[in-house]
Amino acid sequence: MTDTAPDRCLHCGSRSLDVDRIVEHGCGHVDSFDAFSEACPKCGRETAAEDLSAVQTVDRCRDCGVRAPVLATGSIGPLPAVSVPTLPSPDEQLNWVPARFLPDSRRSRQLFSTLLVLVVLAAGIAGAVSVTPMLQESQGDPETVETSWEEYDSIVVFRNDDIQPWYNPEAMRAVDRVFIDEEVPVTLAIIPQTGGEAPLTDDPDLCTYLRSLETDHPDQFEMALHGYTHESETDFYGGSEFGGLSESEQRERLGEGAAILDECVESPSSTFVPPMNTYDETTVEVSAAANYTTVSGGQWFTDQYYDEPNGTVFEDSGVIHVPETQSMEDWSAYAEDEYAEDGDTDDSDNGSDSNDNDGDSGDEDEAETEDAHEDVPFHDLETLTDSFDDSHADGDVHVVMLHYQYFTTDERLELLESLIQHMKGEDDVAFMTVEQLSAGLETGAIEETDDGWRVHEPIAEVTQ
Repeated sequence: MTDTAPDRCLHCGSRSLDVDRIVEHGCGHVDSFDAFSEACPKCGRETAAEDLSAVQTVDRCRDCGVRAPVLATGSIGPLPAVSVPTLPSPDEQLNWVPARFLPDSRRSRQLFSTLLVLVVLAAGIAGAVSVTPMLQESQGDPETVETSWEEYDSIVVFRNDDIQPWYNPEAMRAVDRVFIDEEVPVTLAIIPQTGGEAPLTDDPDLCTYLRSLETDHPDQFEMALHGYTHESETDFYGGSEFGGLSESEQRERLGEGAAILDECVESPSSTFVPPMNTYDETTVEVSAAANYTTVSGGQWFTDQYYDEPNGTVFEDSGVIHVPETQSMEDWSAYAEDEYAEDGDTDDSDNGSDSNDNDGDSGDEDEAETEDAHEDVPFHDLETLTDSFDDSHADGDVHVVMLHYQYFTTDERLELLESLIQHMKGEDDVAFMTVEQLSAGLETGAIEETDDGWRVHEPIAEVTQ
């Protein structure tokens, strides 16, 4: 099959369409091929065609700006045939009645038919009246959930960043499947408009999938807002989408991002995850005014900006801060590799977040993308388990950050699975989402003790 552009925009019906080639640079930035004409918009390095990996070809409407994947010729088959049943004639309507019971005249037969209809209606009404009290009794009040206070040595939160349209959906579903199989909750940090040009709602398959997670696995997947475009707008702490912007700019970006996420999922959470893990006091004030109760950045940042050495969870300016404490990706090693390759450093992400975009365009392009993702090194299992063991021994909250798009091999999926199983090997570990942790602390359903935590379980039910 070959790729072909549709005659009209699937969103607004316009015939004014362009074809965009979506490519990925070695630093992880994904954008239109034309965006790299002078340099990479993210890392600033000059780029050549051989430095870019093909990701996908999309149609872009000049009128409304909506992007959609190029359709495959022959992917839409002929419309199914629709057959309309033939209705019986008036004389045929009573064929099921034995002839000896039928009246002779046509008018008598019409009266007989009407009488049968009335009898059926009366029987239906009587049945409904008799069943209604039984249904009312069976419905009753909602079942009361039994709750109890449980003691734990530590709390573990997983945060999966950079959920976005069209980009590595197979890897995203594979990572989600690990959490489903292990019955461990996770916070999904969702980019509402990647690169400023690819809103979530342009990818109906992604929104349908996210809503299915909410329906099929209630309270297990938190839908959190992850910035607006996920692009670095300032040099604040090495790079930030929000930190350093004016109050009006931050309010606008937060509001537009929230509106898109609200259109995509059923229950957006009250957690804000700032890209690059950086934000400032204005971000906190704007978030609080928009009814966000929690900000989840990076501990390396909060240690410096808030002067909270090793502070895993703290309250400031009316908002609870839940920074990530351990990344599965080894960003320090990645930065060293980049330095060794080109003799230049790129610390715009401070070793925290990546800025990725769209999906795949065939086996060859997909293989190139996977190779690029395998260039991002991971910490080994011993490093990850040692980090958890230290938090567990200290009675801390351990927040693990990961990026689904880099889990392109079975070995990396098994690494995540092994880490979770190691944590579950300790019987006194509570797993929850960022929002559940924050809500529990705010409502008193989670209390810190001298040697750990006291949690009113099930925390997902108690904090609703």
